[in-house]
Amino acid sequence: MEHILSFAGFIAIIPLVLFIVYLGKHLHKNEYVYYGIASIIALAALVLGILEQAGALAFELASIPVVYQLVFQGHLTFALFVLVMFAGAFKNKSPQKITLMRVRREMAILGFIFLVPHAGFLIVTALTAWNPTGTIAFLIMLPLFVTSFPKIRKKLHPLQWRKLHKWAYAAYAFIYAHLLTINLIAQQDTGNLRFVRFGIYTVIFLFYSYLKFQNHILPARTKEKTQKA
Repeated sequence: MEHILSFAGFIAIIPLVLFIVYLGKHLHKNEYVYYGIASIIALAALVLGILEQAGALAFELASIPVVYQLVFQGHLTFALFVLVMFAGAFKNKSPQKITLMRVRREMAILGFIFLVPHAGFLIVTALTAWNPTGTIAFLIMLPLFVTSFPKIRKKLHPLQWRKLHKWAYAAYAFIYAHLLTINLIAQQDTGNLRFVRFGIYTVIFLFYSYLKFQNHILPARTKEKTQKA
């Protein structure tokens, strides 16, 4: 069971996709209800994480394995951010892009909310182990999270907003670096499974890069050359 749950980030993508396909409109219509519920869960998790770090918790969070992996180890956040990434990488007007873009903002906000207990729970470990990659990704995403809310976005010029949110690519890079260091350096007790996980992470990020280049960067360059000619 422990080995299966170490792949929770990949597994969680499947029910999330099903949820978006069948209940995406409900999420979009009631986004603030979802944010409120997620915030309550994240705040409770953050308090529990702080208590465990302080040695004041009567039980170990790892004794609740599913919650521990999804929330405290960041697998739920990873699954949400993968869908956010691919929403911007699929070909324009494709069914996949239309479906994901409908709730891309909501997924990004929920992903960051659930990132908070993960970051808070592991901040001491990250800094003492000199592995700040996750912390840097968190700090980059903070202003992106704040400006994702429509009321705040309206206060920014569209070009300013788009320029700011291009920092998401830097956040993705640091997330990948974080996964690299965690799986290849920190988790030496999980044997060959850490290499399997890292291999899957690498395939996901390479496939995302390929789709982004093929569907957006290459057409933009081709259009630019055609206009110059």
